[in-house]
Formats: sequence, C-alpha cells, structure tokens
Amino acid sequence: MKVFDLTHPITSDLPVYFPWHPATTLEETATYKDNRCVVRRLSIGTHSGTHIDAPSHVLEGGFTMDAYDPSLWFMAAQVVDFTPREPGRAITADEFQAMNIREGIGVIVKTGWDVHFGSADYYKTYPPITNGAAEFLVSKKIKLLAADTPFKLDVHYTMLRKGIPLVTNLNNMKDLPAGIVKLIAAPLLIANGDGAPARVLAVVED
Repeated sequence: MKVFDLTHPITSDLPVYFPWHPATTLEETATYKDNRCVVRRLSIGTHSGTHIDAPSHVLEGGFTMDAYDPSLWFMAAQVVDFTPREPGRAITADEFQAMNIREGIGVIVKTGWDVHFGSADYYKTYPPITNGAAEFLVSKKIKLLAADTPFKLDVHYTMLRKGIPLVTNLNNMKDLPAGIVKLIAAPLLIANGDGAPARVLAVVED
C-alpha cells in the first residue's frame, strides 16, 4: 500500500483567486521562551489552497459542508491522466468519454498543473474542464470531482447543483497512477460551511 498526500501545505503565501479573497496568515501567539509552548493563530479563507466546495458556495440556500454524510469523504475514485497538458487547453466531454469513466464513484483529474501552484499565471492559464465535460460526469453519477487545477464558475454550478462537491488544487500528482484509488478528502468541519480547506490523500493498493 502507498499513500499519496495530495495537499498543498498551508503557508502565509497561499495564492488567492480574487483580490477580495482573504489572504492566509500564520501568527505566533505563544513562544517556548515566554509560554513554554508554541501556539499560532491561523486565518484562512474557506477556498484557499487544497479545499472542497459545497453547493452553498455558489447557490444561495444550498447544501452546506457540514451537512454531508462523512462517509462521502472516504471513497473509491478513478484517476484520469491528461498529462502532459498544455496551458489553457480545455478538457472536453469526448476526452472523458474515452477514459471509460466508472459510474457512481469519485473522479480525480490529473493535468500536471499542480507544479505551477503559487506562480503568477496559475489561475490564468490552467487547463480547465469544460462545462460539457462536467455535464458528462454528472450523467455518470459521480460522487465527487477532484483536480489539480481550479474549476470554472459554470462547472461549479453544474456540479454543485447536483450536490457533487469539488475538490480543488490537488498537489503531488506526478507519481499518482491512473486507475482506481481510495480517496480520503477530509474538509474542516465548519458550521454552515460554503467550503473548507482539506487534507486529501490517495491510497493505492499494491
């Protein structure tokens, strides 16, 4: 068994999508010298770094993060490999159809874009999933969609209207093999959460 950590570490320089998105800060509030222990204050947006989007992120009155059954965060998922992927080249429904997507499990999209996380053009030139591709995945009754990229707003609406959470900005994808893995995607349990930072792991059996 091999465990892949697909999470970007939380640091004070996490990139944000929009200027009104809160910056991440880590502030030391206790020290070994003064308090005999170290404590830090963490301030982070609900959609920073590796995170999960709930329907209420884009749908007023929509399902919130804490309303999901926790069993959803441990599931079989299919890794689909689109590497190497050129900047900005969209991933289409036809390409997903060619991957023989299994029904009723999660889907993890591998593009290789995780290596650009933190760069100035990360949010500008990533290879997006098209809305047509999202509609195809909905037709396959997938339970969750994850990727090493952000997602376009129309894809948010297509997936989240169906209650399908989006796991955004995965990391360390280079050595993750295509095929079926066990996915652990554990969001922070935020009351009435529109989304949450998450620790995401993939388990590959020998």
